[in-house]
Amino acid sequence: MRKAMIGMLLVLAPAVWAEVETLTGGSFESGGYGGPVYKVGLIGDEIGLFSGGRGGWIINHTFVVGGGGYSTMFDVETDLVDEGGETYYLRMNYGGFEMEYIHNSDRVLHWTVHLTLGGGSASLRLHDPDYTEESDHFYIVEPSVNMDVNVTDWFRLGFGASYHAVFGVDLTGMEDSDLGGPSGQIVFKFGHF
Repeated sequence: MRKAMIGMLLVLAPAVWAEVETLTGGSFESGGYGGPVYKVGLIGDEIGLFSGGRGGWIINHTFVVGGGGYSTMFDVETDLVDEGGETYYLRMNYGGFEMEYIHNSDRVLHWTVHLTLGGGSASLRLHDPDYTEESDHFYIVEPSVNMDVNVTDWFRLGFGASYHAVFGVDLTGMEDSDLGGPSGQIVFKFGHF
């Protein structure tokens, strides 16, 4: 019995003195980044170019929480026309809360997974004369996968693919799927990583 107790103590002793593992580890490190983002992707059947920016707080070189906003750089032609035969063009803006997981941040080339949750607006416009005919608000979910390159200690360049899923569109002749679609993106990150 005594030998069994001593044996059990010897087995459990290292566990008692072992360091407890936690989600954030033994030390806490903090950083942040911000920068422009450019996207090219489908809006319905047409190609749309987006520009915008994002920024975030980096926790332990791994998790990012922040925000971003994006808008079409040029109006996107639609299949819709008014009574006079004038073509409607679409303009789209969106943004919201963003989260990112960074895998092996210290490697020159590493991958990230990013998610945008938010909302936006879309408007149908005529170019002659130039005015907005109709607009509406929507919700958006946009996951993306990226490859980041550590160019310098303070600059990273990301290349990725995303899919923007849009919900709640109520524009004449348009559905949620007309505003959603896949995109490719380039992300410029400046900050303390």
